[in-house]
Amino acid sequence: MQLDGAPDLNPAGLLTRSHSEYVEGETLADMIREDLVAERIAVESYAEIIRYLGDNDPTSRRMMEEILAKEEEHADDMQTLLAQIEKETSQGAG
Repeated sequence: MQLDGAPDLNPAGLLTRSHSEYVEGETLADMIREDLVAERIAVESYAEIIRYLGDNDPTSRRMMEEILAKEEEHADDMQTLLAQIEKETSQGAG
């Protein structure tokens, strides 16, 4: 409303607007690895938005910084989980 536009809520357009590519993993480790890739892309996207906003819109910048912090936390969680699963998988194979 504030931008004088209409939101595009059509699910068919999601893939064209997505920052990351959907890849279906075959194993749990693959799925977590793909989620980690998506989280890292999200982190870079929010960091880019923050750089773009600079000092021109401090309120939006703070909001983006809060979201960025959560995305970085998610990426850390995925990295930890992936390392744990890979360790368990390698110990089970040996």
